[in-house]
Amino acid sequence: VTAFAVGSVEGQERIFSASLDNTIRQWDPYDLACIRVFEEYRSEVSCMTFAGLSKKLVTGHDDGSVRLWDLDTGSTVNLHEPERGHGNTVACVCVVERNGGDEQLVATGGFDGRVAVWDVRKTRHSRPHLMTAWEAHQGSEILSIVAYGGMNGM
Repeated sequence: VTAFAVGSVEGQERIFSASLDNTIRQWDPYDLACIRVFEEYRSEVSCMTFAGLSKKLVTGHDDGSVRLWDLDTGSTVNLHEPERGHGNTVACVCVVERNGGDEQLVATGGFDGRVAVWDVRKTRHSRPHLMTAWEAHQGSEILSIVAYGGMNGM
């Protein structure tokens, strides 16, 4: 198992696990039944979190990509921008809520020492996209990231 996440899907608590077999599994935490299996063919999942407002699973990958998973359909939106985002493994991901929870962002950290902030909302006029990225630790890997107090509290 390479990553875990927890969240609520349609009012039901769920556990998500990712593994080296390139699957993401959705579990019922009470009877430990596997409810659904998602296949990831492009690259290994290295980290993940649940974005509650958008009801999406957010995964980081060993190729530097970040993906949003629609839990109803299993479809993904790929947020990979190697020239601005991550050029190496995404090691950690967290959800950032701001403006009273109306806006939802995702922050990622990687083995390349970079931090990236992604707007994961999808509206009529925009799709999820990279907002900003910077080299936070030159020559060092970022292994953990946390946000407090919105984007300015990261």
